[in-house]
Amino acid sequence: MPRSLRYFIPEISENGVSNEEWREIARLQHWYNSEFIWSCDRLAMKRFILFANYDRLPEMPYRTAKFHFRKRFLAKKIELQDEIAAVRALEEEGLFSVRWGGVRDNSIASGITRVADNEFNAYLVCEFLLKCSTIAREATFHVEDEGRFILPGRAMFRDGSVLIARDDLYPEGIDVPLDVPQVFSVVNPAKYDEHPRFEQSVEDFDELDDEEIHAASHEFGVLGFAPNYDSAWGDNEGLNLQLRARKVELI
Repeated sequence: MPRSLRYFIPEISENGVSNEEWREIARLQHWYNSEFIWSCDRLAMKRFILFANYDRLPEMPYRTAKFHFRKRFLAKKIELQDEIAAVRALEEEGLFSVRWGGVRDNSIASGITRVADNEFNAYLVCEFLLKCSTIAREATFHVEDEGRFILPGRAMFRDGSVLIARDDLYPEGIDVPLDVPQVFSVVNPAKYDEHPRFEQSVEDFDELDDEEIHAASHEFGVLGFAPNYDSAWGDNEGLNLQLRARKVELI
């Protein structure tokens, strides 16, 4: 699987997001997904995942049943004027199975965005989460990066600030300096103006000979972990997410 960023809001008492805040976050997510070009996935912060119980309508063809479930869900949202209330109502009716919190256990919401080696996409994911934290000020947004955009590998956003665990930044337990160092790589977005989309499959793979398989594996096997930066701290010039935060704090 290509290099990913995984993000979530832990389901703990300190975290709270109102329905109005969720609507603002949803609008912001839609804008990011529409405004920018994504190499693999787009943003996918979700409060729930719905699984239609098609066995409740065995007489219907699959496509007809799929349309029926979508229509019922939209009608229930209009009736109740509340998306979460609509989901709970349809869950009680047995029409849907619901995974609350999205893709991650013990979360209010979560998502995964595969970005491969498009570091500008990685930047956009984290910029989105930083902005979300200025909308839902009582929630902490966590993100984990398999690549090198988040230099310590993990970060948190709350009320416009960046929070970094000391153990992530200084795993050897060395003395912590007074000034917080760079924790996000600087990204030059111009590098990704013509960046290709990442493909996860090879056409007619079963028909390739050993040499062709080796060539295909070499091309696709890096899974988007290529070193695209000018230095260990990122590009020589570009976007610095750290400067957009209200503050950066070690916890």
